[in-house]
Amino acid sequence: MNKSKKLIALALALTLIIALIVILPACKKNAGSSDEVVVVTDKNGVPVTDENGEAITVVLETEIVEVTNANGDKVYDENGKVKTSVIYHSKNVEIPLTDKNGNPVTDANGKIVSTMITVPPKVERVITEVQVTDRNGNFVTDENGEILTYTLNYTTGIAGQGGNNSNWGTTLGGSQNDSYKAVAATPDGGCVALFQSNSKDGTVEKLVSDDASVPYIVVIKYDDSGKLKWQKVLSGDGSLSLNSVDVDSDGNIYAAGYTNAMNLGFQNYGDYDAVLYKLSSSGDVRWVKNFGGRMTDGFNGVAVGTDGSIVAAGLSASTDGNASVLGLSAGTTAAAVVKFNSNGDIVFAKAIGSTGDSFNDVDVDPSGNIYAVGNFSSGKGIENYGKADAVIAKFNSSGNLEWTQHYGGSRIDNFSGINAVGDGCVVVGRSQSSDQSLAALGNQGDYDAIIVKYNPNGTIVWENAFRGFYADGFNDVTTAKDGTIVVCGYSASGSRDLKTIGNKGGTDGVIVTFNAMGKVSSVQGYGGSRDDKFDCICVLNSGEFVACGSTLSIDGDLVGARAPSDGQHTVGMIARFK
Repeated sequence: MNKSKKLIALALALTLIIALIVILPACKKNAGSSDEVVVVTDKNGVPVTDENGEAITVVLETEIVEVTNANGDKVYDENGKVKTSVIYHSKNVEIPLTDKNGNPVTDANGKIVSTMITVPPKVERVITEVQVTDRNGNFVTDENGEILTYTLNYTTGIAGQGGNNSNWGTTLGGSQNDSYKAVAATPDGGCVALFQSNSKDGTVEKLVSDDASVPYIVVIKYDDSGKLKWQKVLSGDGSLSLNSVDVDSDGNIYAAGYTNAMNLGFQNYGDYDAVLYKLSSSGDVRWVKNFGGRMTDGFNGVAVGTDGSIVAAGLSASTDGNASVLGLSAGTTAAAVVKFNSNGDIVFAKAIGSTGDSFNDVDVDPSGNIYAVGNFSSGKGIENYGKADAVIAKFNSSGNLEWTQHYGGSRIDNFSGINAVGDGCVVVGRSQSSDQSLAALGNQGDYDAIIVKYNPNGTIVWENAFRGFYADGFNDVTTAKDGTIVVCGYSASGSRDLKTIGNKGGTDGVIVTFNAMGKVSSVQGYGGSRDDKFDCICVLNSGEFVACGSTLSIDGDLVGARAPSDGQHTVGMIARFK
């Protein structure tokens, strides 16, 4: 083979290698900068050098662009400003050809032969010491009890934003785990959200004192355009978690959860008490009530009736305090429903099930009937098919239990959200089973997202599953004025029912709408290359819907986020969709 042919072969071989190059940041991009210097490396991460042995660098040109959705509409933040993102452009760079020993190749005149390559616009970031968790979010430890960690690499710019019709969104948080827990529409066309934080820096800096207990809650009011109207911090000398929110016709806000704080305006009975807040439409605390005893008690859901009464649901383990009315045996827990009047006085409290049973959500129909859903594993009082079954219970307005239904199979199944309507209720959750109640739907992945419509007598009207090959789940459900059912949750899949939107990486937040017969009418995904999920959703007066939850992503739909995640701790995310 002559020299010219050898050079051609070397050029072709090098082209194949360069096609696999990665780019490592050589300096951090400053605010307002329009470029970034990177080092060119081969597929093994070894820097490519010039004839003098110096590493070859290239300056990637960047451009600040406005973020738009799938319809080309601009996406706004809570300050009414258009979100922006920095995008990188590819760049051509000349590099010398080398032989297999790394020596420069020269032509007949002794001149070093070079070739032109294109450096792609990708920037690899590295996150170190990510803590290993199982599918339930529990830390995995070694034989010495030390939490296992691993080094995680990810590439920004892979996930593209705009694969949905979101036209507003923001993030909130700091260096610890933070998330939006609940959201509800308000009569003025806006919404109110509950943000739970463990951070005292970032975008929540100075909201609480340095010695304040965590977690604490921020009640946030957004107007109909998505602008921040006001925020109210709720905190005490212990932890405070609020999991659910609802709003009455006058705009009063009700939030339910649990706390071990002793200075919230009531005497804490013991470990954790269930707690219910009432705030005015402007964020002033009207009253705070607790429910419980010396053991652990908590609320997971809250709903306001048309008569102004409030119903909260969760679990209780206490036999004393004001939880004594439940009549529980010592050492057991049960799913509990408590009804309050508009002044916060207890009207009644009811419990069903036993240890391992809990209500996750509750709603009230126009006639005052109460529907509560959750997951039950005790098998006491309610038959159990497997490890844990999804359960729905109906109480009348006086607190009498009218019926219960369990839904599940031999594996784990649960209901997480409910929306009561005039002709029954719609419930959502997730399932691993393919037998018993799930025999018709089957299971096609890890967890499948499920949705079930019940009539007022507890009979299933229709059921549907939403799934891909991996874990999928629905967390919350509501209904629009036209009868469209709107559901939010998460999905790790990009196939089957998710094939129209794909998957950006990890779990994506999903918004799915169904018609009145339970057929899917639209699917939207929201997120980036890391884990994202929606936990709650509401429909605004405009017909748009707002979903919120948490994220670990900084790319995709999270570009230009006000509070970027560090990749190890979640920040709260909230977005509005058409």
